[in-house]
Amino acid sequence: MGFIDASSRPRSALAADWRAPDRRRMLQLILATVWLLDAVLQFQPFMFTKAFGNQMITANAAGNPTPLAHQITWAGRAIGHHAMVSNTAFGLIQLLIALGIAWRPTVKIALATSVAWALSVWWIGEGLGRVLTPTASPLTGAPGAVILYALLAILLWPTERDASTEPFVAARPLGAPMARALWLALWGSLSYYAL
Repeated sequence: MGFIDASSRPRSALAADWRAPDRRRMLQLILATVWLLDAVLQFQPFMFTKAFGNQMITANAAGNPTPLAHQITWAGRAIGHHAMVSNTAFGLIQLLIALGIAWRPTVKIALATSVAWALSVWWIGEGLGRVLTPTASPLTGAPGAVILYALLAILLWPTERDASTEPFVAARPLGAPMARALWLALWGSLSYYAL
């Protein structure tokens, strides 16, 4: 009837279907879980009201330079006017990113989408993490939580580079010096804004 009994398949074929996740894959699955949690939070009832765009998004304009503040305010009002459609789209995008990262055949597409979506949320949804405001600090959200998603997606990119040649998992896609530079930029900015 078109079904293949798994017991009739050779053991080597069954073993090829499943491989134990390595450390990079485990970290990718953690990133997928975070995107899934974001999607669940996006589907809260409050997010489907005008207040999501008109209050939450537009609030990020405060203290930002005028051109950025105008973009955030415009986007917040547009989201507020179309709250049901906008929020449904946002939640579904985050859900698809999570599922795409979790499913091996689509991991590259999902990680690329993760970077693009994280950067757009960082720009409008977090007001560039408030790094251009005079009150920027880790306590106010600087440099922005979602920028970590983009950084992790880049550092967890699937590559054929031999894991044994790199000192840590995040070094595989870009090499150890670049991975360390990206982490230094992140932690350096957190330290800078803390001080």
